[in-house]
Amino acid sequence: MEPTICYDIKDAARYLDVAPSTLRYWESAGLLRPERNAANDYRRYSVRELIDAGEVAFYRKLGVSVKDLKAYRDLTVKEIDGILDRTAEDIECRIADLESMREQIERQRQLNACTEELLPDTMRHAMAGIERMAALDYSQADIWQVLVREPWRYGVLIEAAHPEAIVETVVDTPVGSGQALWKREDLAPGSQCLECLLRVDVEGDGSTARQLFSRAKAQGLDPIALVGSYLLTALEEPGGKRWDFYHAWIIG
Repeated sequence: MEPTICYDIKDAARYLDVAPSTLRYWESAGLLRPERNAANDYRRYSVRELIDAGEVAFYRKLGVSVKDLKAYRDLTVKEIDGILDRTAEDIECRIADLESMREQIERQRQLNACTEELLPDTMRHAMAGIERMAALDYSQADIWQVLVREPWRYGVLIEAAHPEAIVETVVDTPVGSGQALWKREDLAPGSQCLECLLRVDVEGDGSTARQLFSRAKAQGLDPIALVGSYLLTALEEPGGKRWDFYHAWIIG
């Protein structure tokens, strides 16, 4: 049956929301077989051929490869269903990955908000938000997987007696928890904590720990140590210095 209406490649691409070059590629791969106009050899897409192209576009959006679709016209109902089963499994994995990424984005936004709240050099009385800090064991691969996935688990411990010495730690995780360097439950009765923002120079030129200890003394606290968990790395202001920012507590 001769189609009453045919569409050129530009219209077909517009209806399918793809580029004309994509339709040409699918044709070269044998996925589409549009007719040609006898007068000018232009491609002509009937409604039926648009439906074929729409199915190819659907499977491509699902992630089915062009290679798998080359035999598209020769697939049985069962074979098509098998492709859909495999694709559905892949989509479920992608959905899980995206959910995890969304959770990580939300967590990072919370950390950014914490940074902005403390950026005006706020220093206030508050119980330490870290329960436990463990020594960072560089030989354990599991630790690096945790820190890459949850960078806020990276922490620092700085003693007031040695403000230039930064000890790397893992925060609030059982991974690599063999040696506890600091635990909130071990705080002596009457201990006080001051919440603040620690800056560590990304170029390795020290931190603001010494200044924070001095400010704590001015507020009547006899500082023992500072514990902090990583927030983010950023410029403090346009054109300013780039810092690693830590949500920190001075223990006294």
